[in-house]
Amino acid sequence: MPPCHGGGRGFESRPVRKSPATAGLFVLMPFYVYILKSLKDGTYYKGFSENYSTRLASHNSGKSRYTKDKMPWELIFVEEFTSKSEALSREKKLKRCKAEYFEWLRTSEKNILNK
Repeated sequence: MPPCHGGGRGFESRPVRKSPATAGLFVLMPFYVYILKSLKDGTYYKGFSENYSTRLASHNSGKSRYTKDKMPWELIFVEEFTSKSEALSREKKLKRCKAEYFEWLRTSEKNILNK
């Protein structure tokens, strides 16, 4: 009978594998929910991104089909989250809110643009 695990009698445990040097290191990437206000007609756009400033530039360059007809856009609110699921949940809730709430958020402590 052939030996298991390279030469033993078949009862050896798995070999100990060394983890890569970076296995214990990881970077928590923040996730952002943002609100834009159209300077053309005053409508609001709610979104999620890992880089809200790059995303704003994308909206203002016409690369987003949902926002290109209402350019230029002003960034009025940004909120930071540690998990993607939290951010997406918050974005979904914001999509049901009214303009008065967005204007209140603009001056709230949650808005990282105010810090």
